[in-house]
Amino acid sequence: MMKDILEIAEKNPQYRHLLFSRGFLFTDAAVDATAFPFYGTWKEIGVCNYQLLVHPELNCYIAATSDITAVLIGHVYNPFDGLYNEKEILEKYLEAQDRLSYYNEWTGLFTLIVISDDRVEVFGDCAGMQSNWYACINAHFYLSSHAQLIGDICRLPQTDYAKKMQHYRFWKMYGVFFPGDISQFEDVFRLVPNHILSLSCAEHTCKLTRFYPFRDLEKVTSKEEYDRVISKIAEILHETMRLISEKWDHPSISMTGGMDSKTTLACANGLYDQFRYYSYISMYGDKPDADAAAKIADAIGVEHKTYVISENNEDFADLPIIRSILEHNLGDIGSVNDNDVRKRLYFLNTGAVSLEVKSWVSEIGRANYYKKFGFRKMPHRLSARQMTTMYKFFSYNRLSAHKTDKIFREYIQKTAFDAIYNFDASDMYLWEMRYGGWGGLKITAEHRISYDITIPYNNRLLMELFLRLPLEKRIADIPHYDVIRKMNPMIDRLGITVTNYNETERRMHCERIYYLVNTHLPF
Repeated sequence: MMKDILEIAEKNPQYRHLLFSRGFLFTDAAVDATAFPFYGTWKEIGVCNYQLLVHPELNCYIAATSDITAVLIGHVYNPFDGLYNEKEILEKYLEAQDRLSYYNEWTGLFTLIVISDDRVEVFGDCAGMQSNWYACINAHFYLSSHAQLIGDICRLPQTDYAKKMQHYRFWKMYGVFFPGDISQFEDVFRLVPNHILSLSCAEHTCKLTRFYPFRDLEKVTSKEEYDRVISKIAEILHETMRLISEKWDHPSISMTGGMDSKTTLACANGLYDQFRYYSYISMYGDKPDADAAAKIADAIGVEHKTYVISENNEDFADLPIIRSILEHNLGDIGSVNDNDVRKRLYFLNTGAVSLEVKSWVSEIGRANYYKKFGFRKMPHRLSARQMTTMYKFFSYNRLSAHKTDKIFREYIQKTAFDAIYNFDASDMYLWEMRYGGWGGLKITAEHRISYDITIPYNNRLLMELFLRLPLEKRIADIPHYDVIRKMNPMIDRLGITVTNYNETERRMHCERIYYLVNTHLPF
């Protein structure tokens, strides 16, 4: 695998910039910035006693006081104080009496590194949409946006578990990613959302500490309180869209007929002339969303573009090369779908989008697993076997199921998953495991190869507001409907909602049967 990607990079220098696109590496090891995969094009910055290498299309900012240095990699804006300049935000962070509380206000895709004399602390964005992978190898610390980048630098082999899973019949079902916080390498781990990674400089040991949640949720119990929370959610999202419109030239809202996209669009009301609007059709399943998006755009009076992407691989030059690069960025842990490769190439070649406003993370507030299994009640706390069942479809492969159970038992202990107060365990699994694991990998290693992405919902305090709302309303998507009605009732009156073609009632019943059977099997 490593030999193949090295050969591709040597023979095709025009594509080297796609290797770990918009990625970074932070380490105390001596790394050759002129060699693969950097080739002298990444920004090289000395920070205290560390080397920081940053892809040319990713920004970083550094500020310091007398006792700490803060490094911000990626982009940040704050809908609670109206700031969108990272230098100003970083300076305010250093001046804050309660730095953690101020950090919790941030939206964006970012990594925050705080360096003191004896310790390095690392914080990710709300849902881990910019991935962070870390390792202590041969008395050196490595932190990167891509696990594979650490693997390449340290010449790490994949684990037997990783190799076995990739040959499992249902490996691609529910997405290609690993359980818990593990990677394809023995010593490389994922920084889980809502945790601080602490490195002891003297001992070269890493520790993961949960910092959120730190108290019980204040559940909404009255209509008056419900209306206030809906108004606050709408206010935060509208301010978020305003900041996006000021921070970037020509940001593009990716539109579908789904609930999350419609809520984003509604909250941009009053700012519609500041955005572009688009959908794409890269396979048959995309067309209902694209058609619905066009109808919604027409109704609210914005210009909408549907990009129709050829389904013929031969229409794209060097597609096998781009596929290999994408698969390597993702960790060489599985193939990328043809339509996804074509999609990335199409937007790379046309430059039609410079920044996508993407409506991911919103699902955390929509009681996703209650819908998936058709339940009205989920366990107060999740067992390792329940997490295994929610992670992947294991039928006859019981040895892999047992190994995955073991990984999740360690994950529950390592992340203090049982110490989540009165937060719904399935919501937190979606937030920290599904989005932090699969979602962050897809955004960081695949989607951002074509253009940069921002996610308005990727804000911890905003997600908390959604989770305060009554469960039965969240299962029925009523909060999202209410935000849409409040911000742009025209969108609601259209009555357009496109459900993912995987989310049918028949599939829900099958998922529920599997969940009930697999979680109760004694073997």
